[in-house]
Amino acid sequence: MGIDASYQAVPYEPLLERAMKDVEVAEAMQFFRQLATVEMAHSRYEDDRVWLELSPIARRIVGEHPGILDRRLFTRAWDAVDWLLSPRRRAGHDRDPDGLAECAVFGAEAFTCDARSTIGNPLRFVRPQTALVLADFLDTASSTAADVFDAAAMAEASVYKQPWDRDHLLDELSRLARLYRLAGESEECVLVVHD
Repeated sequence: MGIDASYQAVPYEPLLERAMKDVEVAEAMQFFRQLATVEMAHSRYEDDRVWLELSPIARRIVGEHPGILDRRLFTRAWDAVDWLLSPRRRAGHDRDPDGLAECAVFGAEAFTCDARSTIGNPLRFVRPQTALVLADFLDTASSTAADVFDAAAMAEASVYKQPWDRDHLLDELSRLARLYRLAGESEECVLVVHD
């Protein structure tokens, strides 16, 4: 068992807009794929009023945003990516919640309702314009990340989760940049969940 980071493209309206004020909706959003694909009848959600209400909306979104379910990324390498991107992380300092590295890995904006993942981490998201800025940042940072990679320093800093493979981490940076770019160009937000 471990902590994964998931990044899922989702349009702001209508679900994220509503999720800003409604913690139940926000917490259901971390299961956007299931909301859009699971048949509610005879499922474990058949009596859940929030899921019953949100499922048709999620299905409509999938129809209106072709390929949206594929605009996602799951990774256990989130802390290693943060370490490669953030000089603050490498120096052992606290996160800068407004820093580009931190926004790319942890999301740029919290839900005003204080929504949390199933293990209690704050749910966050990135708006489309910010997603494009992060895509540019990640593309640029990828060129220096290879030089920054240092497994011994990462172990000393207790970077989650060993083992680390330099090429895999560079690929994760590239995949994250691609996701942010596709979401931004599609006018979609990116929901960020650490769970």
